[in-house]
Amino acid sequence: MEEFGSICREVLLWPEGVPSSNGLSGAEQTLGPGLIGNVSVPVLYVYPASQPCGQAVILCPGGGFRGVAVEHEGRAFASWFNERGITLAVLKYRLPNGRREIPGEDIRRAVRLLEERSGELRIRSLGVMGASIGGYVAASAALFPETGMRPDFQILLYPVISMRDGLTHLPSRERLMGPHPSGDEIAACSLDRYVSPETPAAFIALAGDDQAVTPENSLLYYRALMDNRVPASLHIYPEGDTVSGSAIRSATSGNGSPNWRNGSTG
Repeated sequence: MEEFGSICREVLLWPEGVPSSNGLSGAEQTLGPGLIGNVSVPVLYVYPASQPCGQAVILCPGGGFRGVAVEHEGRAFASWFNERGITLAVLKYRLPNGRREIPGEDIRRAVRLLEERSGELRIRSLGVMGASIGGYVAASAALFPETGMRPDFQILLYPVISMRDGLTHLPSRERLMGPHPSGDEIAACSLDRYVSPETPAAFIALAGDDQAVTPENSLLYYRALMDNRVPASLHIYPEGDTVSGSAIRSATSGNGSPNWRNGSTG
């Protein structure tokens, strides 16, 4: 097991075997720096805070369901959270491979595992976080929790929310639902329609110039939260570098200006 600036605990989500197969087999593949493909065995990488403040976050990286970007949208956050007393757990979830229930099974299992270890890790408040299609996975846990296992808050960075044409990230949708989903299936997998007054509070950050995930996803979700009087904070920055890329590794963007981590508008 590798270490990335913090002590890491590697936890298998399903040590007795996954509840359903995603149809993938063989070894995982490195598709690029920190991008892991062919994931069929989910793992939770837990970075406990040495001086815990009582909060913990489960982070779902992006990767377009082609892979899981465990480094730059995952483990690169560990030191930043730990320095603030927050335990971080990075979820390497199974890729759906056309089986849309798979990511939801893994994020709900991850929530349960941390809830069961809340005493050991001194967790009083547990949230979910995700970037890009990882935001879809994280929001799924907030909207469809196991009984008694609803997260306390959600942090979404440039999330995919809708599966509708013109709004969704099409490659992610195809890998989640197959190449020809019906209109009813698309509607059923669009998360904005499931927001309720019980939905956890949300922090949403995105860039107005995002060409991969249209900002309308975040706007739809924010409007649904507002309609249901759910506390939410929406931060739209003019350029992507204030939200992604170097902004994930540092509190300043590539040009040296402050970014979303300290509330700057770039």
